[in-house]
Amino acid sequence: MAHVSLDGLIRFGNLSDLETMDLIAPMEKNGYLVLQADALRECSRIAFTKIAYLMPETQYDAFAKIIEDPEASEYDRFVASCLLENALISGKRRYPICQDTGTALVYGWRGDRIEIEKNIDLEELLVQGAAQAWTQEKLRNSQMGPLNMMEECNTKDNLPAGIQIRSIKGKELRLTFVAKGGGSASRSSISIESPAILRADKLENVLRLRINALGPSGCPPYAIAMVLGGTNPAQSLYAAELAALGLLDNLPTSANGDGMPMRDILWEKKMLTIARDSGFGAQWGGSHFAVSTRAIRLSRHAANLPLAIAVSCAANRHVSVFIDNSGWYIEKLSPPSQCLENKAQEIILQTSAKAEIIQITQSDDSWLSKLRSLQAGTMALISGPVLLARDMAHARLLRMLKSDKKLPDWFIGLPVFYAGPTEAKQGAKTGAFGPTSASRMDSYLEAFMKVGASMVTIAKGSRSNEARRAIATHRGVYCAAIGGVAALNAERFLQKLDTIQFEDLGMEAVRIAVLDRLPVIIAIDSHGKDIYDS
Repeated sequence: MAHVSLDGLIRFGNLSDLETMDLIAPMEKNGYLVLQADALRECSRIAFTKIAYLMPETQYDAFAKIIEDPEASEYDRFVASCLLENALISGKRRYPICQDTGTALVYGWRGDRIEIEKNIDLEELLVQGAAQAWTQEKLRNSQMGPLNMMEECNTKDNLPAGIQIRSIKGKELRLTFVAKGGGSASRSSISIESPAILRADKLENVLRLRINALGPSGCPPYAIAMVLGGTNPAQSLYAAELAALGLLDNLPTSANGDGMPMRDILWEKKMLTIARDSGFGAQWGGSHFAVSTRAIRLSRHAANLPLAIAVSCAANRHVSVFIDNSGWYIEKLSPPSQCLENKAQEIILQTSAKAEIIQITQSDDSWLSKLRSLQAGTMALISGPVLLARDMAHARLLRMLKSDKKLPDWFIGLPVFYAGPTEAKQGAKTGAFGPTSASRMDSYLEAFMKVGASMVTIAKGSRSNEARRAIATHRGVYCAAIGGVAALNAERFLQKLDTIQFEDLGMEAVRIAVLDRLPVIIAIDSHGKDIYDS
C-alpha cells in the first residue's frame, strides 16, 4: 500500500450504516457515471437540514457516558444532561442544535469517472443546496464579507460556503457535510515545530500546552485531533479537521517508513489523559474536557515538522453521503434515545435545586448586590430582562462612547448577554438562543464598566487577564452559561425576545431578552477570582 494518498484512506463506513436517498438515480454513459444537477442540489439541502437538528449517534453516546460516570464532577454531569436534553429538543426540528448554525463546509472526494449533466459545476450546486437549507430552516446568517481591509458586513445568506473537492479513482462521489460553529473553528491551530520534539517527553509537554490552550470557549466536551507531520501546513490542518470528524479512523496503526500515514492509539490515550487533567471538564470544571481524541502521524520534509490541532465541539454536526451506480446513500441520523431522558432531567433538577436564585429588575439593583456576594464556582438561576449584544454592537457602542463621551441610557443597568439567536420560526417566540465566546468582548469591558455599563456579563468560556482586572476593579461579575444548548434555552429558559437597537446589524442587533431561570455559573466573581484561572 505504499504511496497511497491520505484521501484514498478516508473512512466512509459500510452501506449498512447508510440509508437511501430518494433522488434522481445516476446514469451510466460512455463509461462515466452521470449525476443530475437537481439531485446534487437537493442532496446538499437535505444534508445541511439534517445536521442543523441531529448529530451522529456516537455524540449522544458520549453525553450518556458522562451522565453515567460516577467519577464525573457534578457540573460535568449537569452540563452533559443539558446537552442531552438539548439534543432531544432539537431532534423535534423546531429549534436547531446551536444558535451558531455554523459555516457550511463540504469535504468531497470525486471519482475520475464521475460527470455532472451539462458539465455544471459541482461546488456551485452544493452551495445552492446549502443556501436553500439556511433560508428554509431560518438558520442564522453568520458570514461576514469585507467592504475593505477594516470594514465588513453580513452577507445575509450565510455564504460563501467552504467546499473542498478532491479527486480519487473510480465511479463514486463521497461527500461529508459539516456545519462548523465559530467557537470550535477558532480552536484550530498550526505550528511548525523543531524535530527535536520527537521525544516522548518533549511531545507530551507540547501537547499539554496546546490542549490546555484550547480552553472551554469552543463548547466542550470536545473531539480533539492532533496531526504531527505533513508535506505542508495545509495538509496537516486538513488532516486534523478530517480526523476530528472520525474520517481517518481506518488509517493503519503502524507504518514501515514508506510515507504511509498512520494512527497512534497510544498517543490518543495520552491526549485523553492530558484533557482530563486540564480541569476544564465539560465547560464548568471536571474531567470530561474531551470525549474522544485522534493522533495522526504523516510524512514530512526533513527540515520542518507541522503540528496541527483541531476540535469538534459538543454540537458535532456532520453527515456523510455516498453516491455510486446503485444510487444515493446518506448516513443515518436520528434523535437520541429517550431512555436516558429521565436520568438527565433528574440530574438537572437536583443540581438546579442547589442554585442561587437571581431575579433581575429595572426598579432596583438588589440583584446586583446579590451577584456580587457570590463566590466563583457558585451556580445561579437568572430570571428577568438582559440585553443581548455581540461584536459589531460593541464596536458601534465604543465609537459612540468616544464621540459622545457617554453610552446610551438603554445600555446602562442591565446585564449584557453576548448572544446572537437564530430567527424564530412561525409560531415560535424565538429561535435557538445561546452564548458566544466571552473573550472576544474583553477589550471593551474596561471602557464600558468605567461608565457603569456591562457590570454583569453572560457568555461562555474563559476571559483574559485584562477582563479579570476590569471586573475586579469595578466589582463586576462574569457569569458563564452552557454553550451548545441553544434549543434547550429557547424551549425552557426564554420568555420573550425583542430587537431594540441596531436592527441593521442582522443577527448582531441589540435585543432585550426576558430569561426564566437560565442556569449559569459565577465564572469570575466581584473580587476577580476566576474558575478558569489555574
